[in-house]
Amino acid sequence: MSRIKAGLTGAAGQTVEMILAINPSSNISTGGTIVLEFPDAEDATWCRTEGSLTITATATDPAADLSGTGWQIDSALPGTLTGACTQGSGVGTVDKFTISGVGALTAGTTYGVKIGNNLGVIGTAAAAGEHAITVTASQGTTSDSKSFKIDLLTDDAVVITATVSDMATVDCTISANTVNLGTLFPGGTYATGSHTITTSTTSSGYYWAVYGTGDGSTDAGLWKSTATTHLIQSGTTATLDLTNASITGFGMTLSDPDTAGSAVVTTNFVDTTAGTFGTIDRLFAGAKMVLYQNGNQLSGESSTVTYGAKASAAAPAGTYQETVYFVCGGYY
Repeated sequence: MSRIKAGLTGAAGQTVEMILAINPSSNISTGGTIVLEFPDAEDATWCRTEGSLTITATATDPAADLSGTGWQIDSALPGTLTGACTQGSGVGTVDKFTISGVGALTAGTTYGVKIGNNLGVIGTAAAAGEHAITVTASQGTTSDSKSFKIDLLTDDAVVITATVSDMATVDCTISANTVNLGTLFPGGTYATGSHTITTSTTSSGYYWAVYGTGDGSTDAGLWKSTATTHLIQSGTTATLDLTNASITGFGMTLSDPDTAGSAVVTTNFVDTTAGTFGTIDRLFAGAKMVLYQNGNQLSGESSTVTYGAKASAAAPAGTYQETVYFVCGGYY
């Protein structure tokens, strides 16, 4: 049976088909019938609607055909086959499926036939559990029958579900790749320049870290590579207060992208004190985290990165440059 659930009516989504494999113990001449009879107390459940059935001879049953065994279907049921479904109507009458026009059957040969809906509609008994069925092949006085039970279930289907989820992502954007601090005067006041970084993530958080290149050996900072060489050093302290007349150097700050939200600017790099900048180090090994968020992000967030630099009185004139590398990642 294609379905073993109790109470199927044969309606849309409840179609029941059967494949019968019959191996007669005696020869049956052509023109015979095969009849399936169902329990007397289950009238009008196996034959839900009376009428013709679709009968298809088959030599295979991919669900139950055991190749190379006594349960292998040897041949398609021969004959000019027709079928009908009739209902029992009280004690002593039963639901029947009758296949007519069966050709000659040879004892010991297993024949296959498929039974399906046509005008007649196949269903199943209302109650789960065992149900006795009798199959009889006959022609004239020759009759060969066998009874067996099938077990109907309350439900024969297992529903498998799965959820395909988008992988968490972090999108990081830098608004500009060059920043000009303008002109610094030796021993003068500090100068600033800025751009923005923006983060959008579906992960459990994000971070930004930075490191510089400086003079290539000593420290990060604005480096004049031509004679006379000179480094406006980022410095060895955590922060630089460039409003202090005795302090020079290079550093940066970041604005809080969500104020009261969960994004956090690392302490040394907050922009709440004018003129005070966090210092950076050289190379990836010296990278410093400047901004992070430990938690889900509802929307894209932007932070303003401000660079500050102040030249000492001894700084020679010329062009100075630092390359700051940004590292952005996510917490997954």
